[in-house]
Amino acid sequence: MTSVSLPASAPFPVTVTAIACRPGETVSRYAVLLKYRYWDYQEDPNSKEENPPKIRVERIGLFESPIEGEITLMDVNVGEEITHSGIEVCSIREPCTHDVQYGGLCALCGKAVEDEKGYTGYNYEDRATIAMSHDNTGLRISYDEATKIEHNATERLAKEKKLILVVDLDQTVIHATVDPTVGEWQKDPQNPNYPFVKDVQSFCLEEEPIVPPGWMGPRPGPTKCWYYVKLRPGLKEFLANVAERYELHIYTMATRNYALAIANIIDPKGIYFGDRILSRDESGSLTHKNLKRLFPVDQLMVVIIDDRGDVWQWDPNLIKVVPYDFFVGIGDINSSFLPKKNGQLVGPTKNRKSLARLEEAMGDDKKDEKPAEIDDRLQNSTQDSEMDDGSDSEPGSSQSKAEEEDQPTDLGKNGLESSATPNSRSSSPDETGDSDSHDSDSESSSPVDRLVELGGGENNKNLLLEQLISRTQNLEQQQHDRPLAKLQDKMDKIAHDHEDSSEPDKEEEEEHILYDDDAELITLEKALDYIHEQYFKAYDSFQKNEALGRPDLTTIIPRLKLDCLNGVVVLLSGILPLGMNMNNADIVIWCRQFGMKVVNEVLPEITHVVCRDPNASYMKTGLTLKVRIAKKTVPGVKVVNPDWLFACLSLWKPVAESDYLIELPEQDWYVSENDVTKYQTALGSQQERDQARSAAADSRPRQGSLSSIDDYDFNEADAEVDDFLAGISDDDEEGDDFEAEGDESLGGMEAANNGGNGAGMSFVKSLYSNKRKAPEDNESDNEDASDNYSNGDHKKRKTEEDGDNIDELEKELLDELDNLDD
Repeated sequence: MTSVSLPASAPFPVTVTAIACRPGETVSRYAVLLKYRYWDYQEDPNSKEENPPKIRVERIGLFESPIEGEITLMDVNVGEEITHSGIEVCSIREPCTHDVQYGGLCALCGKAVEDEKGYTGYNYEDRATIAMSHDNTGLRISYDEATKIEHNATERLAKEKKLILVVDLDQTVIHATVDPTVGEWQKDPQNPNYPFVKDVQSFCLEEEPIVPPGWMGPRPGPTKCWYYVKLRPGLKEFLANVAERYELHIYTMATRNYALAIANIIDPKGIYFGDRILSRDESGSLTHKNLKRLFPVDQLMVVIIDDRGDVWQWDPNLIKVVPYDFFVGIGDINSSFLPKKNGQLVGPTKNRKSLARLEEAMGDDKKDEKPAEIDDRLQNSTQDSEMDDGSDSEPGSSQSKAEEEDQPTDLGKNGLESSATPNSRSSSPDETGDSDSHDSDSESSSPVDRLVELGGGENNKNLLLEQLISRTQNLEQQQHDRPLAKLQDKMDKIAHDHEDSSEPDKEEEEEHILYDDDAELITLEKALDYIHEQYFKAYDSFQKNEALGRPDLTTIIPRLKLDCLNGVVVLLSGILPLGMNMNNADIVIWCRQFGMKVVNEVLPEITHVVCRDPNASYMKTGLTLKVRIAKKTVPGVKVVNPDWLFACLSLWKPVAESDYLIELPEQDWYVSENDVTKYQTALGSQQERDQARSAAADSRPRQGSLSSIDDYDFNEADAEVDDFLAGISDDDEEGDDFEAEGDESLGGMEAANNGGNGAGMSFVKSLYSNKRKAPEDNESDNEDASDNYSNGDHKKRKTEEDGDNIDELEKELLDELDNLDD
């Protein structure tokens, strides 16, 4: 049964004057269902005035049936007024509802639906808007049909005691590269990396050439690209075990050809995934993933595993995994168009002496390179990066100036991490807090990023082309630059120099950049088993008592995670990039999902301090002031390296700190009592200011509330406007007198408006200055807390720069006024 109502374009309100059909009658499309009258306004035809007045006239309208079928019910009567389009006029039983459409045709009756767009505005295509298929065949269904399909699927899965698992590919279950170095190492058993690449699988894809828009010449032939794929350790066992309890789907941001090739490697017989593969080509979005693309109605039985939480917008069904980074420095070859994670901590470090020496050498090389050379090398050899946050380095601390200014590069779990050497700055509760001024990362805006902002990434052809170009350029650059070969050559040279300069270390591992000790899938399988067990325990209770409601993984998964690490309070020091809002960092979001409390100041309740281990690097950067203060002032606090965090997040429980503790000589932990006192004083002052601001915000009437309107004095506002306009109309002589007296109590407004050229202050500048005056007067309240104890140093005011900004503002405003005059 289809409900029919007047379109939104009808001249509401209307009054029914006649009904043209009755229940039981069959109507064709565009047959008259009813007549109505409505009121309109037109110019008076009898008026002789130049601008005739409007008069009210009554008009008659018809409502025609937008569909064909048998009328089962008429819901309106003669004389009834219809005020809006939501009121049902009648119900019609159609021969076919066209709920399933394929390629512009109804899959049920064969009617061509894409051309059925009549003047009524009714469109048959709007009935089937949901694409549930994993491919891009053009199959669309209605919401009602999707509900039926998902209901049948969930009933079937419940009987089989199965849930649904959506699996990402790159850096979740595999790691891929196009560096031809891997193929050469596979052919050389003497190469130290051979044991780790001998089981790497490869395939070749034809990449379509990219031609400019409007290209009229001959189309270039496709190019071939070889991909090398390393399966995450234990993947075959993982898929076999998980498939017993989950129905598996692939959801990837890679192309469909790439996804099919990977699926053929990890599931050659198609027994795990079948044809349930959704790629970037048909997902509908180039920047985000959404469960509604596969399950538009019901996500109650779905679990997601992915190495990135941001592309899912941290969906409650998500289980984030530690990224698999086998090919050092490569990253995700299919993430060139996704938001970059520059400077963020994404996985455990590779604590190997050879990589530590390579880290040191890369840091030394950077000192001799030009900035452009550094950027090029890092872009060629990395996809993601991680920088040390120097925001904790306090002036006057025992940390040396070199330790404050020189930041290390890390060969971390996510590849060769880029380094930054920002100017050292004092840390304070103000600077490292959750200030809104630090909402965004310091990242350059690429063409892809700009297109995403403009187009949203949904079916954006320009974005698709830009992304395709970006991906192709990255792959070609990787093939040409051979980053793995470069890193291995660098390591060989370092090893040779090390042997010549010192005695060989018997415990030193072989000099190879590739190493594979990943065990993420083992712990991930345990987590999936736990979720499966908890869901069907609740489902059994639901079957016994339906009043409890059907279990929902969108609430079960967050609840299970939230209990895992409750009571753990972590201080992150030297972990996050400069200028990043802590609340936006992936590692912070991830930790908080498991019940951790993450802070960035030394508070009495902290249980763990997470910082970089100076022993893991040959550069010996030292400990930050916050770390040393926490060690000295918080009894029983554990100072651990970031690997402890990832161990807890992978195992879904607290792990022993013994293997992750940072152990250094006593002198490296030294902090003076004076520094401790100054820090605690600054922190207390900041907390008092925060409490005062919070109390003031709570006491103020909410903007837009009735109380705020009632309390507003409109008479006083009118008086202020009158005084302001009167000041503008004052004569020049009075203005000159004000200027000569230099009466600052007037705020400079009248002087600036009345011949105040001698003061060098225009009317626009005076308004700008008065607006800025209040915050400048209170600037001392907003100074960084560290200024209270950093040798009395204060930030310099950029008066000249502010003056330039005022001039630019004034010029823009005057230009706009000129345009209005024109």
